[in-house]
Amino acid sequence: MAIRLDYLVFYIGNLSYGFDYVYTKRINGHAFYLRRLPQSEITDVADENFDFYNPHFSEDLHTPFNWKYDEKFTDLTRIWDHYSDVALGFIEDWADDYRAPVDPNSDQNVEWGIRFHSPNLKGEQLIYGVNAYPDRFDSFVNYLRSFDPEAPTNVPDDLPYSKGRFAN
Repeated sequence: MAIRLDYLVFYIGNLSYGFDYVYTKRINGHAFYLRRLPQSEITDVADENFDFYNPHFSEDLHTPFNWKYDEKFTDLTRIWDHYSDVALGFIEDWADDYRAPVDPNSDQNVEWGIRFHSPNLKGEQLIYGVNAYPDRFDSFVNYLRSFDPEAPTNVPDDLPYSKGRFAN
């Protein structure tokens, strides 16, 4: 059984330069990808008002649409199940914590994290690290950024699929 995500947030950066955020979320029958570069507003992904969709794809044509955002996003509605399966396939074998020694010069440190939730999980899950990375970390980042509407990366070869660790 494929596990579907409600949302996944990825961030990477440091306190000196700021953090690059990727938000993916499924809400009200549609799903989206949004990237915010360092120094941009950080958003609470669980906020019901944090929502991006194309009104032209809305099934209910009578619902008024109030375009709130001036940011480019990617509609993931049609591929959300596949996206969830692959994203979880990358991270399901990762530990919760990857920390290596920190450099006294904060410019040299790289902090990253993944926050995600699924209806199958109790509460939000967090995986993070500082100056240390799990297997296939770069492939995971490339996969996420392959959905970026302005600077997409190449989808990695040999995508993993969820084995069901997060099933219950």
